[in-house]
Amino acid sequence: MRNLAGIIIALLISLQLTAQKVDYTFRFTGIGDNREYFSGYNKPQTILGARGAFMLGTRLDSINQVKAGIDYFYEFGGEFGELKPHLILYYQAANDPWLFRMGAFTRNEVLDLPLAIMADDYDYYHPNLEGLYLRYKKKHFNMDVFADWVSRQDSVRREQFMAGSTIDARFGRFTTDFYWYMFHNAGRLVRDDNIHIEDYMGALLMVGYDFAGILPLDVATFKTGVLSSLARNRGNGLEFALANSSYSEIVLEKKGYGVKAIFNVGDKHQLYFGDPFYNNTTSYIRTNLYFTPVNFKNVKGRFIWSFHIANGDLENQQQFSLVYTFTEKIKREKVE
Repeated sequence: MRNLAGIIIALLISLQLTAQKVDYTFRFTGIGDNREYFSGYNKPQTILGARGAFMLGTRLDSINQVKAGIDYFYEFGGEFGELKPHLILYYQAANDPWLFRMGAFTRNEVLDLPLAIMADDYDYYHPNLEGLYLRYKKKHFNMDVFADWVSRQDSVRREQFMAGSTIDARFGRFTTDFYWYMFHNAGRLVRDDNIHIEDYMGALLMVGYDFAGILPLDVATFKTGVLSSLARNRGNGLEFALANSSYSEIVLEKKGYGVKAIFNVGDKHQLYFGDPFYNNTTSYIRTNLYFTPVNFKNVKGRFIWSFHIANGDLENQQQFSLVYTFTEKIKREKVE
């Protein structure tokens, strides 16, 4: 951990001394997540902690930028340093409508994946995307692709990587959302006959309609579609196992108060990073009641009370998040 801190400090000092245009960002995130689960479909746990991320960047010109920093999650009840810090180090090129990143950076800055594909507790402990990201964005159309190197192969760890794409488009009040990912779980450096290569894929396609403006609400959307998954273990000689389910979503919000309901009915899935409710049930309804008591330019706090009906069993969950982001730009005069 000392070596990592030393490397980061050296990078930050180097950027500040050599750059003509420097900016820094500090982001605080408070996390509270209490899960009252008793039916066995998901893991009951309480996650409380604070995350701090500091980044220092330099703009080479109007398009190219480099940033370096550190992200650390301190989980209450643990010891400082028990969870390893995450290095932030990436290059970015932004030339509208394109955005490209290469390196290690915060995933939720660029991606908003549904919980069926990526559970929120995975995002708590693994916040970075480490690899490549490309986005094309217009007023009514957005598409991005990414490749995330999850684990490097050695004598203990398996080689793992994730890749995917998202698309959202609007046609008047009609909307289309598409999410796709694949995850490759290979072996260790030293061959183990009991460990086999695994392949996972998932996709969610939804079409919907935006009722905001028709109804007296700030947000009013209805979407419906199909959630699909494919999974195989190359050691058992079987082909991909296919699972499909009907997936629908309703979101209603007015002045920070809202409700979001998700209905998923069909086969049990095998979504590697997904919320276990989608993998362990054939009938799942999630209803989020939320409000945003703190909503300012740089600070946002939201409370969510979630009710889960999993195969007829009722569970509940309370989440609170507080995010404070501060960014400052420093201009340095060139010295001849």
